[in-house]
Amino acid sequence: MSKIYTIEPLDKLQQEHLTAETGLEVVQLERSSFLSHKEDCLQIEILICRDRDNVLEIIDVCSHLKLIFIVSTGVEKLPFSKIKEKGIVVCNTGGINAPIMSEYVMGAILQHSTRFRENILNQTQQYWKKFQCVDSLNAKKLLVVGAGRTGQLIARKAKAFGMYIVGVKKHLENVPFFDKIVSLDSLDEELNEADFVVCTIPLTSETFHLFDYSKFEKMQESAVFINISRGKICVEKDLIEALTKQKLASAVLDVFDKEPLEKDNALWNCPNVVITPHSSGRLVNFMSEAIKYATNNINAFLKGEELPNKVNLENGY
Repeated sequence: MSKIYTIEPLDKLQQEHLTAETGLEVVQLERSSFLSHKEDCLQIEILICRDRDNVLEIIDVCSHLKLIFIVSTGVEKLPFSKIKEKGIVVCNTGGINAPIMSEYVMGAILQHSTRFRENILNQTQQYWKKFQCVDSLNAKKLLVVGAGRTGQLIARKAKAFGMYIVGVKKHLENVPFFDKIVSLDSLDEELNEADFVVCTIPLTSETFHLFDYSKFEKMQESAVFINISRGKICVEKDLIEALTKQKLASAVLDVFDKEPLEKDNALWNCPNVVITPHSSGRLVNFMSEAIKYATNNINAFLKGEELPNKVNLENGY
């Protein structure tokens, strides 16, 4: 094993960093055509790519493949059954954008409590609202659906504002900065009292369309729904209906069922919605940081050590 192959475009400095840190030569392949070179594909044991690449065909053609490094956190598009069957190890950049995503969430919470959005809209109308109030976050209940890396950083930052924080996690265990951890089965009862509901949970068969109208209906009319996970976590039309019927106060959405969000989508004109273009985790200099993750995981793989960002193929994340 002497080479790292990549179909994700890397610049010269990124390739040199990988080589210097792993001792392996980096070979840049053309994403659109490399599979047509069958003989060359047989040499590939370590590959850097995206989950949206045709990994199923890659696995079939690159029959000696041992390790795939996915240049993203989300891996829901991978053919997990085939990967397990072939005994391939997969790792990703899990945690790379957790700091900025947690800051995005706190920004969303603060813009609501400080009424920034309302004030900006009033400013465009040159409207001075008398006796405008600012709400305190102290003792407000924050429900973090997905208490992983990002969820834990959100909890840590929210705790500084005196918030009461409940986390939803697949495996029940004590997690720092959370006042309470519950399973997905207890989500409904926690929704009733939450002031802010943040969705950071991975998209799996279990979480697909997790938030439908029945979930939104259980929220307080003053609640705010924030989704930075995947658009398919919630039923979009149900969210639109719930917002229109004022079943919840507002939503901050960074992910959508179809992206880019189509111009005729009702969310554009939906009351009290903040829309951002899947940017909450778009880290400046992302690839340079991602290569550090690739280096750490490839070195661990070469040494036979536990990979710091190994994807759990059973759980799908």
